[in-house]
Amino acid sequence: MIIEERNIKLQVHAENWEEALRISGGLLVDSGYIEEKYVEMTIDTVKEMGPYIVIGPGLALAHSRPDKSVLKTGISLITLDEAIDFGSELGPVQAVITLAAKDSNTHIDKLQVIAGVLGDEENMGKVCREKNAAVVAEMFNTYKE
Repeated sequence: MIIEERNIKLQVHAENWEEALRISGGLLVDSGYIEEKYVEMTIDTVKEMGPYIVIGPGLALAHSRPDKSVLKTGISLITLDEAIDFGSELGPVQAVITLAAKDSNTHIDKLQVIAGVLGDEENMGKVCREKNAAVVAEMFNTYKE
């Protein structure tokens, strides 16, 4: 499984990029994947390194290095009701994924599926418009290259 339905929240309102990262990371806190400290680490990383987490038009991938605050490897996804400017040359962000990895390798398959699904402009648009988390979870969990 790539993503649990409970780790997806669609059409969320956030005032700024920090709040968007807190909402996305909070889903992983609530479902027992990470501790709150990891969410703060993702925010601190952006403050230190800039908006490098914006990996494509409309898409941010929040993450930090593997840490003991990661209880198990997983991802969450939120879509925003209004795009937020992260300060990236790639433009405003409509979807935020938080990736938490216990080590340097176990998350690679999840990243490949994220890239496969959201790297396709049509799929990205569908995810951003969708209102049913089960539909989005199925897009990721049944994806075949």
